[in-house]
Amino acid sequence: MLRSAEVFHLVQKRAGEFGVRGVDPETLRFDLPAAMARKDAIVQDIIRGIYTGLEKNSRITFFNSQARFVSANEIQLENEKIVAEKIILAVGSRTAPVNIPGLEEAGYLSNREALLLQEIPASLVIIGGGYIGVEFAQMYSRFGSKVTILGRAPRLMKQEDPELSQALTKILLAEGVQVYSNAPATRVETAENQKLVVARINGEERGFPAEQILFAGGRIARTDELGLEQAGVEMGGAFITVDETLRTSAPHIWSIGDANGGAMFTHRATYDAPIAALNALKGLQKKVDYRVVPRAVFSEPAMASVGLTENEAREAGYEIKVGKHLFAHNGRAKAIGETEGLAKIILEAGSNRILGAGVLGPHADILIHEVAAAMYNRGSVEALSKSIHIHPTLSEVIKSAAKAAG
Repeated sequence: MLRSAEVFHLVQKRAGEFGVRGVDPETLRFDLPAAMARKDAIVQDIIRGIYTGLEKNSRITFFNSQARFVSANEIQLENEKIVAEKIILAVGSRTAPVNIPGLEEAGYLSNREALLLQEIPASLVIIGGGYIGVEFAQMYSRFGSKVTILGRAPRLMKQEDPELSQALTKILLAEGVQVYSNAPATRVETAENQKLVVARINGEERGFPAEQILFAGGRIARTDELGLEQAGVEMGGAFITVDETLRTSAPHIWSIGDANGGAMFTHRATYDAPIAALNALKGLQKKVDYRVVPRAVFSEPAMASVGLTENEAREAGYEIKVGKHLFAHNGRAKAIGETEGLAKIILEAGSNRILGAGVLGPHADILIHEVAAAMYNRGSVEALSKSIHIHPTLSEVIKSAAKAAG
């Protein structure tokens, strides 16, 4: 869906810049049902591939059923009960409960439901300024909605580097997205089929009318009705408690992915999975290392990071060096007309060991892996600054930032 938004935006706003003629912005329109159908076809193709693999493996028995623990080793399915010596939980997460008066009554979208719409809402208010909020804001704004983000935190993407998140905010504002930080939603009112989200901004209440409301205010483990207490699995707040080997409080049960909290990304779950499997089946006691978990928000330009931010490195007591390079100075970025953004690399002074990096720019979600790979074995910045990079490519921005840091 983000790709559909990118294509529409490029044709509508920038076709002439690349020598494309005959595009009339006045008659151009976005076909949301067609884009949704394309998305659904892609998703179903991926799902078919996954389930085909399961079905072909004779050592896997797959039950499509609601499951609930009835004892430490017994799991009740809808029509039968199974017993397991070792168990791995891969239950994922769901949207956190709503605690905003009036929101339930008014009706709202989760991120899943926002990917099922068949009509572009005239106005969309998004409650939450994290990954989900930012991606859906830009996407629906490009589709044609009037979009407003109401974030409780002092800035968008509060967990990321302030310089990068502030630059991304400017890009969203330039595209017409209204962004309000330090703006917690206090209630939602409904009158004559009109929804009004009320937020407190600078000590005063302000109302934002919305045809649709997207609640992107956080996620919790999907453990409802799972009966974890029957299995002796303890929760730490909204998430399952695990140790460094992904073992829960029940010695024969492990848990992976979003349900454990922390970096809630699919790639974190796929990293967890073989570790939990080896520990459960072979008793290897392998430990997770989340030092190098890359993360990205798939905006345009994308923003991605790995390791520590500049502020986090200072707060951890490191003496650091920081290198930066702007995409505006990169030949490939100029050629493709995507020159906004920068790359930052944070080093430990003295050793030149890479502590982290952040990138805001075209294909940042791809570029960040160059740094992640260099960091994996606690590598120094020379792996980036002295290796040969193809010219002209966007990857040269990473090399230039590395040279500036080292």
